[in-house]
Amino acid sequence: MSGRVAYVSADPGIAPDGTKGASVHFRAMAGALARIGVDLDVFLVRQGDVSAFAPHRARTVPGPRASGLAGELLQLAHAETLLEALRAAGPHAAVYERLSLFGLGAMAHALALGVPFVVEVNAPLWREAAAFRDLALPNAARGVCLDVLRAADRVFAVSRVLADELVREGVAGTRIEVLGNGADVATFRGARAAQKPPALRGRPTLLFTGSLKPWHGIEFLLRAFAALRAQRPCGLWIVGDGPESSAIGVARRAFPGDVVHDGAVPHDRIPEILQAADVVVAPYSATAPDYFSPLKVVEALAAGRPLLASRVPCVVETLAGHSPMGLFAPDDVADFVTTAIGVLDAGPRAGSAGIVPSLVDELDWTTKARHVAAALGVAEAARA
Repeated sequence: MSGRVAYVSADPGIAPDGTKGASVHFRAMAGALARIGVDLDVFLVRQGDVSAFAPHRARTVPGPRASGLAGELLQLAHAETLLEALRAAGPHAAVYERLSLFGLGAMAHALALGVPFVVEVNAPLWREAAAFRDLALPNAARGVCLDVLRAADRVFAVSRVLADELVREGVAGTRIEVLGNGADVATFRGARAAQKPPALRGRPTLLFTGSLKPWHGIEFLLRAFAALRAQRPCGLWIVGDGPESSAIGVARRAFPGDVVHDGAVPHDRIPEILQAADVVVAPYSATAPDYFSPLKVVEALAAGRPLLASRVPCVVETLAGHSPMGLFAPDDVADFVTTAIGVLDAGPRAGSAGIVPSLVDELDWTTKARHVAAALGVAEAARA
């Protein structure tokens, strides 16, 4: 089947030009679908610059920005506005949606047209929102999400753990496929290394990129780096923003010149920053959610950089049975130091040790886009 596909995010937290993982993921899949010749109509409810979605058509259908009960009711009501925008842009050959808490418009559009409806789900959103944010309508949020997932012809879950949870919630396992995070491998492998911050030049540098959320292990990383620094001259470069930023300020005062913190950067700078690092760290805590797909690990593998990561379920699943030398027990400072010294001593060869090329090939967004196109029932076309 040929024709344009509606690609939808009704999540008010996903900006079209954002630097967080969800925005990066949404744009990257659109780009990969373009590379295999699938044409999209892109719809987001968060305002922002949509130019990065070219050559696809893309627009925002601004949604309500209120919080609390009023905001959640307005999100439910906004489904009608989004549905009207989808109808006006259609008809469409298929609908591909990133699951959101209160998004019903894409499902209604697909069912009305009788076309394939594919949903990508990256977390048990109803449970995540109740745990980490205020959720005034938890039962309604769960009900909407499960209605959408049960209506889908195909569900792409970001991890096996999440897929198993969806089955327990009543989504048919025969319609679920695991499709984790990805990266544009050629871009990451071919990037020219950025300049390290001046304070860190001339010595091994550990790099952390991403949002500074509690389960990303920033406080542990700072303690572990202090222990490593006592044994080896090295630096720590942190690129990103978030609620753990204050802890970095304390570490910078304790280790002046050894810890550099840059804020969030546009995602297109990440490949060159990764290439500048001697080791990429992903120090997830033992309490990290086990259902997500760790983008920083995927991108380190794509860039071929030595990896120092905690041995938590989401990392183990991403590695698909491979055993890089840089895995350590979560929250274990001594094991971190021992493992880090081994990786630093191995040098650049640590980037490929224990990893076979087929794993990296499977992480490429274009490979993943082909799975999506097949589920949508749309044919690939040569893209000049």
